[in-house]
Amino acid sequence: KMVVAYGPGGGTDILAMLVAQALSPHLGQPVVVDNRPGASGNIGSEMVAKSASDGYTLLMATNGLAINPSLYKTIGFDVAKDLTGVAMVATAPIILVTRPSVPFRTVDELIAYAKQNPRKLNFGSPGIGTPQHLATELFMSMTGTSMVHVPYKVGAQATSELIAGQVDLMFAALISSLPHVKAGKLRAIAVGDSRRVASVKELPTIDEAGVRGYEVGVWYAIFAPANTPTGIVATINREVAKVLVMPEIVERMRAQGFESAISTPDEMNATIRKDLDKWRAVVKSAGIVPE
Repeated sequence: KMVVAYGPGGGTDILAMLVAQALSPHLGQPVVVDNRPGASGNIGSEMVAKSASDGYTLLMATNGLAINPSLYKTIGFDVAKDLTGVAMVATAPIILVTRPSVPFRTVDELIAYAKQNPRKLNFGSPGIGTPQHLATELFMSMTGTSMVHVPYKVGAQATSELIAGQVDLMFAALISSLPHVKAGKLRAIAVGDSRRVASVKELPTIDEAGVRGYEVGVWYAIFAPANTPTGIVATINREVAKVLVMPEIVERMRAQGFESAISTPDEMNATIRKDLDKWRAVVKSAGIVPE
């Protein structure tokens, strides 16, 4: 059983369905996707954290798993202690986009304008504590700038309001914003990831543009309950890795805006520990009060 802590039809669900279907023949048994939405992913994640450590219950999670402990006073489990990483599965690049009429075209120009006009710029996001929101908070923290957050209920609404000129900029999913960039409705400035993205290779990373060490993207990974035997974790990791290099899987992932990303269990555990610390600092710096 592969638990998705969000409702059907979202990015995590689409990816889980794709991986589960391809993984079943490799494991010699069905892999069923089980949607358990609620509390920004905490309900489904807690369910897996408290499941038997036998390898039969897995979690397909996003980096929201590393953000939520800083946004909530309690989530019912300890991410670092109650879950263990199995494998990174995919990443989804995010890019910094603006409405075309803003008076800046580069990261340097944005920083200069924001410093000269503190809190004059508004930035949109799909909601408080989302990766897109915290990506901007991290950007402000690293550049010494101050902008006003305008949260929306979903990313599509935030993008529509940006196109309409109600907000000035936002970090957005590449796949959903790129058509608007190509149509001239939005201006793309930079990529949040640590490396350039093939489909927009002309865009620099924010790190390249001068904000050294900046790196934000959305990752998707498989976790298991803590104390799952290392042999079982290694077996699942090995079979997932085989799935992620299948040409048809790579192609279908890219069509949905994902890039396959393979890791070892140890690398995944290192990533979650690093991100827990990273987002804890960002949330504290932004003054976001845990719910």
